[in-house]
Amino acid sequence: MSRLLALVALLMLALAPQAAAHDTGHTPADRVGDLRSEMIPSQLPPGVEVRVLENGQALWLRNPTRIDLVVLDTDGAQRYQVGPDGVAVNSALPPEETPAGDISEDHSRQAADPAATAPQWQRQSTEPVVQWHNHFAHWGDAQLPAAAVSDPDHEHLIRAWQVGLEYDGRHYEIRGELRWIPGPSPVAWVFIALALAIGTWLLAFARRERLLVLPTAVLVVSSAWHGAAMLAGRNAEDGRTVLTHDYLPAIAAGLLGVVAVVLLATDRRNGRWFAALAAIGSGAVALLRDSAVWWSSTSVVALPIDLDRVLVSVTAGVSIGLVAALLTTPAPQSTRSEPSSIS
Repeated sequence: MSRLLALVALLMLALAPQAAAHDTGHTPADRVGDLRSEMIPSQLPPGVEVRVLENGQALWLRNPTRIDLVVLDTDGAQRYQVGPDGVAVNSALPPEETPAGDISEDHSRQAADPAATAPQWQRQSTEPVVQWHNHFAHWGDAQLPAAAVSDPDHEHLIRAWQVGLEYDGRHYEIRGELRWIPGPSPVAWVFIALALAIGTWLLAFARRERLLVLPTAVLVVSSAWHGAAMLAGRNAEDGRTVLTHDYLPAIAAGLLGVVAVVLLATDRRNGRWFAALAAIGSGAVALLRDSAVWWSSTSVVALPIDLDRVLVSVTAGVSIGLVAALLTTPAPQSTRSEPSSIS
């Protein structure tokens, strides 16, 4: 038991920074919350595709045509040239905006000085695709918008945003809105998690270790499904960086769960402790980081949000039930021990 508690402590220490730092520099987190940034109907050049990535974290544009398109900065200066030769950036401008410099309430914009920002195009890519950050499409203040603070239970238009485009001698605009949309009550999802926890815990009283294979397998699948969908939804960031920075503890817990399923299915005594560690790891991620989806209207997860709420409820509930079952009931006497070495 002392070794188990030591492993639990190490696992919780590893998970704590990941769960707490849900979105560095932004509170509340943009990936899960009640602020939503999305495009509204816009007149775009024929064939040009535009997407809002990760709830306004970035804008994405593809121009497969044979005519160059120019993306304008928020002050009207020419920022990107996208066309058949790929993407060029105007090196005469300051570096591209980053989320760290986001604004909250709108302030006055000054028109660009054409003489000061004469384009100096520097080739950036041979593909006709560009992705960039726009301050106005994204909320960057730790404080919520004033309208949301004064009346959080109703929807509010925080601001409209636009990005100018120049194409074949004409001016176009990408148009979008940043809105406050209140989330649902979490009561139903908490109830589902508690019901699953109680049901999983009661399985332990059957005194058949193999019965725990099912909830452990369900835990592994629900946690992995949610994690993969969240990783796919964070498409404004580098996937490898996100994976190594935010998901290694969850992956470790999932691998422990797979080992636990094998050991429990083969009636090995150590299977219950691997299951407990997997449940503690996956449960900590679900409860400390992912449970915000229960009461939020917006999530960047690449799934219908209600399905994601179900997955988080299943992960949290089964995790709690497994930990309670494995720590409060002894292993059945029939469970086989690991073979001892012959001296």
